[in-house]
Amino acid sequence: MPRALLDTSVLFAAAYQHDDAHEIALPILQGVDDGKLPEGVVLDYVLAETLNGLGAHAGQNAAVDFLDRLEENERFHVETLARDTRATAKALFRQHGPLSFVDAAIVAYMRDDGLGYIYALDDDFDGPSEVYRLDTATNPYDPE
Repeated sequence: MPRALLDTSVLFAAAYQHDDAHEIALPILQGVDDGKLPEGVVLDYVLAETLNGLGAHAGQNAAVDFLDRLEENERFHVETLARDTRATAKALFRQHGPLSFVDAAIVAYMRDDGLGYIYALDDDFDGPSEVYRLDTATNPYDPE
């Protein structure tokens, strides 16, 4: 089954109704959930960022609810970086000033795993090669 990564910007905005991008992000998560979009890969770093943001803005219960929903859904996959991929992430972080460490980890994972697509609402991923950012509920594997 085709997969694409999900950035914190999409996860947080979809889960937090008061986020300005909620109406853009929610259809992405719904598309992953109902099979119209590729299965979603969430790095554990991204999950931590998302849960921390939700806890701070929406409260602990909202963060726990989001975590439970994500873990119970077979179309979302929480992944951890392998040691070699983490080393690549550190190198990318050192070389590319605009990338946060979490974004560098995402790029390293994408390159090592051969995944080319990420759903993200910010332009942080517009620079790295071999990374194609999607900011709408578009299925890159479906030509229609």
